[in-house]
Amino acid sequence: MSDYSPAPSFATVADIELVIQQPIVGPDKIQAANFGLFSVSAAIRNYCRQTLYLVENDQVILDSGGGRVILLPQLPVVSVSVVSENGLELVTSSHYLLGQFGSLGRIGRPWFRGPGAVAVTYTHGYAVIPDDIRSVTARAASRLYQAGLRAADSAGVPGVVSKSLGDFAVTYGAEAAAEGTMGASGARVLLLSEKDLLDAYRV
Repeated sequence: MSDYSPAPSFATVADIELVIQQPIVGPDKIQAANFGLFSVSAAIRNYCRQTLYLVENDQVILDSGGGRVILLPQLPVVSVSVVSENGLELVTSSHYLLGQFGSLGRIGRPWFRGPGAVAVTYTHGYAVIPDDIRSVTARAASRLYQAGLRAADSAGVPGVVSKSLGDFAVTYGAEAAAEGTMGASGARVLLLSEKDLLDAYRV
């Protein structure tokens, strides 16, 4: 297996073991499980359009339409340390206030209008990933891991239904072309029921 650079995952190999009720032993299988966690976590971040894990002192440049409120792109917002408007650093409580759901309100007048008019340094995300995100990650990664095991057992050939040893025989079943049915590469990453859970975090 080739190496990859993992981003923070929302669950662990131990969580997959709890789902499948089997130990995951050996470097190849552990790497396969970790790749499943990496893949699902990336899919969740993409679906939610959020980083979700804790990022400290993240710097963003925001466009302003000239209103009194701008929205920070990543939630939840833990703290805001620096806000600059048109190159000038502002003072909290005097010039701006952090509201709910990542809203940053300008005090006394609208925000300066223009592309890249506001620069913000802030901390966002979860220090501890919520249980529902962790659960979805573990279940979806378990499906990918088990799909890989099935692919390995059938030498990477999709559609194998049964095998026998005496006078070696292999039985193939027809695989539809629908998503989630064409071998390990077609294993569905996120189910609709899982996306329903993730909708609470989607922006």
